[in-house]
Formats: sequence, C-alpha cells, structure tokens
Amino acid sequence: MNISFRLSVVTAALTLTACAETGAALQSLNNGLAQVNQAMAPSGGGTPSVFGPSLSVEQQGQMRDAIGASLASRDAGLRNMVSSAQPVLVAVMSKSACYHEWNASRVLSMYTSAQLGNGYIPAPYTSMRYAPKNRCLSVLRTDSWTQKSLNAFTFRAVYFSPESGESQGLTYEFIRADGAWLLNAVL
Repeated sequence: MNISFRLSVVTAALTLTACAETGAALQSLNNGLAQVNQAMAPSGGGTPSVFGPSLSVEQQGQMRDAIGASLASRDAGLRNMVSSAQPVLVAVMSKSACYHEWNASRVLSMYTSAQLGNGYIPAPYTSMRYAPKNRCLSVLRTDSWTQKSLNAFTFRAVYFSPESGESQGLTYEFIRADGAWLLNAVL
C-alpha cells in the first residue's frame, strides 16, 4: 500500500472517531435542552413552572368577573376604555397576585409608562405576613373606577389570601400612550 492510501485510511478513521464523540456530545446537549424545555413548559395556569405559582383557571375567572361586575353600572365610555385595556390590566393584576417580593417592578416594568419607569411598584404581598408564598392571591373585587381623562382611568383592586384571610388593596392608574395601554401609577 502506498503512503497516501494509508494516510487516507487513518484520516477517515480519525474523522469517524471525532464524529462519534461529537454525536455523543450533541446527544448530551440535546438531553440538557430537553430538561430546560420541560422546566420552561407552561403549567396548568399558562405560566412556566420555573417562574413560580400562577393563577388558577378559577382565579382568572374570578378576576374577570370582579372587573365586569364593578363596571356594569359605569358609563359606556369608561367601559369601552377598560375593555380595550383589559389584556394589559389582567396581565398586571395576574403578575401582581403571584409575585411574592416587595417591589413588583421586576415583573411589571414591561407594562409601565415612562412616568412610572423601573422604580418601586408596590406588590400586594408586601403587607401580608401569613399568606403562603407558594400560591397566588385571589382578586376579591375591583372598585372605585374613575375616568381621569379620555385616555386614563384609575381603579382599586383588592387582593385576598384564602389561606391566611389577609387582604390588600392597590389603586392602579392606566394611561393610553403611543397607542398602547400602560401602567402609569400604583398607589
């Protein structure tokens, strides 16, 4: 056998060995990514389990019912504003109900106006000492709806822990700016 043929055989053998090792590495990577994907998969509430608890379907329905019931007696202009803001409003209230730290800006800043920015946003859990941290709060009711202007409104949401009996009310202000509804203040 000539030398070039031998070199070709050795090169082919080394290439096949490298491919086998690469295949094992890729399989290991694939298994790791599968575990990450499983951890990030939505739980029953639609939120990735890695992010902690999420509202149950019952709690989501209770929140929507609370919004609808308290708006029934309001004028059509306010009802229309709230209806168009409802996706953002529900997202803010859902995240607030499940966030267990004192400053909710980490989970709400994507919904805030420039006025609120990334500063302190109070979370309903702040004053609840006994509410379990592995569960979301329920929205007991919404009230005190006020239309501030043609593009802004406020209301109060009362959060409740069925396990501890504690409750906390927060007043939210939403504003329509640049074509989108944004959280403008939390009191």
